[in-house]
Amino acid sequence: MKALKVSAHRVDARGRPCPWPIIELAKALKLHPEVELWADDPAARADLESFCAATGARAGPVQTEGPLLQVVVCR
Repeated sequence: MKALKVSAHRVDARGRPCPWPIIELAKALKLHPEVELWADDPAARADLESFCAATGARAGPVQTEGPLLQVVVCR
């Protein structure tokens, strides 16, 4: 799968069980205004929605390819 945005910092959390993808995303958003998240845990999408609702972060369109979720998140 190709990067969604060239300028976005990427968190590649493939193979990491939840909640690690969201923990890594939160850390990256402290340093970068937008982060591209790659995750393949089945709970990642629901965790991402909860994270955005709790923090006010904005997720762009979610792309999926098989189990891989790919999304750009802005703080």
